[in-house]
Amino acid sequence: MNEIDRLYFKSFNEISGDFDYVVVGAGAYGTSFAHKVLELDDKARVLVIEKGTYLIPEHIQNLPPAYVKLNQEAGIEPWKNVGEKGLHFMPQIPYVGGRALFWNAWIPQPNLEELIDWPQDAIDNLRFYWNYVGDFVGRRYSLTAPGNDNQNLTEFVRHILFEGLDEIDTSFMLISPAELDSAMATGQRTSKNEFTKFAPIQVLVSDLQKYGDRLSVVIDAEVTKLNESNGDVYSIETTQGILNIGSALVLLACNTLEAAFIGSRSFPEHKLIGKNLSGHMRSWLALRVPRNSNYASALTDDLQVTGFYLPGRSSKNGRLLHTHISLVHNPNPSRDIDILYKTLPDASSEKAVNTYSDPDYVVIMLHTMGEFLGERNADSWNYVRVNSKGQNLVCIELQDVDKEFWNEMDSTTYQIADVLSDGNKIQYQAVDGSWSDSKPSTLRAEGFVHEAGTFWMGDDASTSVTDFKGKLYGFSNLYAVGSMTFPRTGSFNPTLTGIAQCFVLASHLTKK
Repeated sequence: MNEIDRLYFKSFNEISGDFDYVVVGAGAYGTSFAHKVLELDDKARVLVIEKGTYLIPEHIQNLPPAYVKLNQEAGIEPWKNVGEKGLHFMPQIPYVGGRALFWNAWIPQPNLEELIDWPQDAIDNLRFYWNYVGDFVGRRYSLTAPGNDNQNLTEFVRHILFEGLDEIDTSFMLISPAELDSAMATGQRTSKNEFTKFAPIQVLVSDLQKYGDRLSVVIDAEVTKLNESNGDVYSIETTQGILNIGSALVLLACNTLEAAFIGSRSFPEHKLIGKNLSGHMRSWLALRVPRNSNYASALTDDLQVTGFYLPGRSSKNGRLLHTHISLVHNPNPSRDIDILYKTLPDASSEKAVNTYSDPDYVVIMLHTMGEFLGERNADSWNYVRVNSKGQNLVCIELQDVDKEFWNEMDSTTYQIADVLSDGNKIQYQAVDGSWSDSKPSTLRAEGFVHEAGTFWMGDDASTSVTDFKGKLYGFSNLYAVGSMTFPRTGSFNPTLTGIAQCFVLASHLTKK
């Protein structure tokens, strides 16, 4: 362990006493659940088990741009892809804080139409927590920050996008232009004069200092198996040894795939755990228009960065999608690189920073995500499991409806591009980063995201894995949270909803 590890984190031989809750995973969900339980119950003792070690103390975009390469180098894929060639999920981040060290921080709140197939009790329980969780993560609807005086560009783009909604086949018909504004998680206790990204590792370290006698975090301990008898989990096997948990409740709050590997290895006779694997396919397009175009009236001599979120639904098959829309005018690239890196959601890679660094253009990035689905039964074509050799397997087989929908996502992306071009000539970015008048050969982004569904919730124990609270059917002390419990992926980024689930469960278990 390094010095920070020794100050805040522990190994198994350093913990003692009984715990009320054992949480697997120190990412956004595990940290949020532990925080809420400790806040609500002044006697609760919580143990968090994390497979990784300490990497960075903050979200990467809250650090200087010199750290940008970490985003491409820190991930791992501890599984074998056995489905359709070329289909895979983005890597895991095996460190304290998990993917939330690098996430773009979009936190849309789904409307009721988007929570398809969710148990009504689960929806009802979430209603009270949306605003509370928004405050917890520092929800903000603007990218305005010191050095980013973006009001002119924001108003201009909001107007042309709203007026052009009827030209976008999949778009929801919104009531107000303000509904297009992007919700971002900018961190706890962040003043209106700052812009940061919410980083759960800050919450975890703060809670370790506040609740040090009741909160322990063991790092570098990968959970490999849960041992149970008659539906009661009594011990947890890890790479540091076996932990007898006594009467503690166990919460799977780790990555959806990782949780399914643990479930498959622990309960090989369970027919549903790991099935119904779902996620988001992605279409990605960068384009630009000259600064001396119709946009000229909205531009200034300083950096302007703005973002919008457009949800939608296929008219052909009902699949849900959304598009993240980012626009940048950067007249002083060398001067404002720190502000651009810190403010723009998708500037967390070296290529993205370079894309937005030409002062003669307004650059527009469109990132469309739409759901591909498994099937909620034992015969699902998409699944996660551990085979007889102990290998972690991930299988994704896109069906015809998925492929047709991906075509529709591409069309949506181009329709949004046409609306935002506002009649101006467009240049498109190729895979190698160059620009031309020709459309790119493909919009398909490698790596699916927002994996979901492998512990889906439902009202019937015979057709679902968890109940509306996330408690596994057939188990007395085992729970799951986050997108692994979503019956289907939906269109929205899952983090806000997953944290809300954590708060709901913590309140239920503490009866407060």
